[in-house]
Amino acid sequence: MDEISKHVVEIFASGPCVGSEILGLLDCDDAVCLPVDKSKLLFSADGPYAKRLVMLSALVHASTDILAKGGRVIFALDCLSGTENEIIEMAESLSVQSRELGIPVIGGNTNCPHDKGTLMRFSKGPCASIFVFGELLLPSPLKQSGGKLGDSLMLFGEPLWGDSRERMAKAKKLFSDWYALLADIKSGSLVINAAKDVTKGGIKETAREIAEASKLGFELFESPVHMTRNLDCFLISVDKKNASSLKALGERLGCPILEVGELV
Repeated sequence: MDEISKHVVEIFASGPCVGSEILGLLDCDDAVCLPVDKSKLLFSADGPYAKRLVMLSALVHASTDILAKGGRVIFALDCLSGTENEIIEMAESLSVQSRELGIPVIGGNTNCPHDKGTLMRFSKGPCASIFVFGELLLPSPLKQSGGKLGDSLMLFGEPLWGDSRERMAKAKKLFSDWYALLADIKSGSLVINAAKDVTKGGIKETAREIAEASKLGFELFESPVHMTRNLDCFLISVDKKNASSLKALGERLGCPILEVGELV
């Protein structure tokens, strides 16, 4: 977590809700988990994404924060900024992604000033932020701080690169395989200590965040996968005993699983 994020956490740390969460603000994770009635709900916000990424797979990027904690996305909201044409283009692309992933976009906000004299200047051009809401599928969330000394760091799934059509196909496969993994965890046939989606900074940054949150160090192995590029699949921290079960799951699903490092 960068210094600005740490400062923001400190500002909100005395809020009325802090302490009642299952996974909350002070955990500094990618989503929060709250008990609501008899359910455990997950919430996450991400962005702003530049228009180029919005047109490719922004809903996938936002959703993996929920999946990585052990949940599934129920619905999403968006906040779109730009000219009228830019907003329409981004909305149309998000609508396609919504249908492909089965994640309803149920509302949001648009920021499109029409008065040329007061036209907002977007420093990074047209952009969108995505807010996702989901339900926990496991008894407790997969925290990034759960890594154990000696754990293997395993990359789960194929990097979501390519054009929008390719990314949607890969994302649907990744989501399906991930839900199969969560089912094995829920049944007790597999134990995972920590998980996080591989986004900005790639494997190297994701491994660092898991290691620091778990109060450990990490080592990365030589790998054919790019170490610093956004992949949008998952990095899992698992003990050596369960690593073979994880690999067997990957073989059964036809899902690539690669050991990329360990916690030290």
